[in-house]
Amino acid sequence: MRSTDVAVVGAGIIGASIAYYLARAGVSVVLIDRVRAPAGATASATSAGGVRQQGRVGAELPLSIESIRMWDSLADELEMDIRYRRGGMAVCTSDPASLAGLRARVARERSAGVDVRFVEGEELHRLVRGLSSRIVAASYCPTDGHADPMRATRAFSLAAERRGARVLWGCELRGLRRDGARVIGIETSQEPIPCSTVIVAAGAWTPAVAEHCGVPLPMVRPGFIQMMATARYPHILDAVLGWIGHGISLKQVSTGGFVIGGGWPGRGALDRYETRLLPGSMAKSAATTVALFPALAGVPIVRAWVGAESFCRDDFPIISDIPSHPGLIVAAGFSGHGFALAPGLGWRMAEWVTTGRRPEILGGFDIRRFQTGGGDSWQNSIA
Repeated sequence: MRSTDVAVVGAGIIGASIAYYLARAGVSVVLIDRVRAPAGATASATSAGGVRQQGRVGAELPLSIESIRMWDSLADELEMDIRYRRGGMAVCTSDPASLAGLRARVARERSAGVDVRFVEGEELHRLVRGLSSRIVAASYCPTDGHADPMRATRAFSLAAERRGARVLWGCELRGLRRDGARVIGIETSQEPIPCSTVIVAAGAWTPAVAEHCGVPLPMVRPGFIQMMATARYPHILDAVLGWIGHGISLKQVSTGGFVIGGGWPGRGALDRYETRLLPGSMAKSAATTVALFPALAGVPIVRAWVGAESFCRDDFPIISDIPSHPGLIVAAGFSGHGFALAPGLGWRMAEWVTTGRRPEILGGFDIRRFQTGGGDSWQNSIA
């Protein structure tokens, strides 16, 4: 029976990043996941790969700014090409009535340190060629971009192993070991693991994992998101595109195809890792994409898939210790916009563990907000 300082449950982009930065800080860490990497049907597998600062609110804004600064050197840090491209992002609108709100958001984000500006008319269409003539304005951030979610996730877990982390695939959490209230280890399908800290970052499976630990998380629920990818096409788009009110995220990746996301729903069963596409969602997503970027009319869809994500009741993640279980920390409920936060979150979690003090930048994610009548006013979406 091998002991460790920290056990991280869940090897998606969040859990793998936490394990990596802990190992880099010299902390003994075990990363476990009930499936083998890279796993399909998960949030990391279905992420659109957007690396953005725009549209963030509350504590997510400073954490996203911090994280985006780290993405630029992440491939060298992790020793893998994660296909990160900083090509900018344009969050578009076709509705003149939305212009005042868009200008106000740009002003707020600029005051927080984001390199973002309001563009409209001919200036916008020169900046992002190929946009529909319906688009009248956008917020544009040149330091936003995108990366390959599966590569980035795997790069973190491999780099964690190189730094000394132990990674156990096909290892399922069965429960906590406790001395009174305090957590002193975990029981798994492979072996008991004594430890002083357990971090649960299991995505859509977090509520079920937490239930094993005796911690109900009624504010977190699973959801299933559909993605699509087109055939290869000559390179015409550098920026990531969003369309306010239309649920579209569009980017052209390094292999030439376009990846289409934006939160269109699918179906699935968490216990069986099974997912199902909804033809209606696919058709509406494709039609909306062409309405935004007409050059894609007639370009075939060559792949479509669905993955599970954890959604928090207030659309804002929980990154928090659990008061009733000293030594247990939960990082979940990222609601479709956690991918870009992974480097900053992993680094700050390592700081938390090594110093024993939660960094101020993570204070806004505390689970206690649901115990004080809060947690229902966040708005954290750009599409």
